[in-house]
Amino acid sequence: MPHGGCGQTLTIGPTDHPTLRIDIDADRAAVRWLPDGSHAADLAPDTPITVYESPDAGLRDIPAALARVDAAAARRAVVEYVETGRRPTGVGWRHEDDA
Repeated sequence: MPHGGCGQTLTIGPTDHPTLRIDIDADRAAVRWLPDGSHAADLAPDTPITVYESPDAGLRDIPAALARVDAAAARRAVVEYVETGRRPTGVGWRHEDDA
């Protein structure tokens, strides 16, 4: 990535209304279901991650409280969403207020 790291952001879903957001850097990821604001939380919070969101937005720091799955779980969540069009069931979901 332009910042020298590997972190990046992916949004998946209909063009006018993305539903799944993945922020991933090395072996940590934040997986968010945008319609209800929930996030995947399979691991304890560890460290924040830095991602290159877009050329317009630039770098974003993603808090450790959101970066709560490993890269393999994030990949599985993407595959499940693409196959079903629904919120992935292979990860545990939480809302910000019950993190």
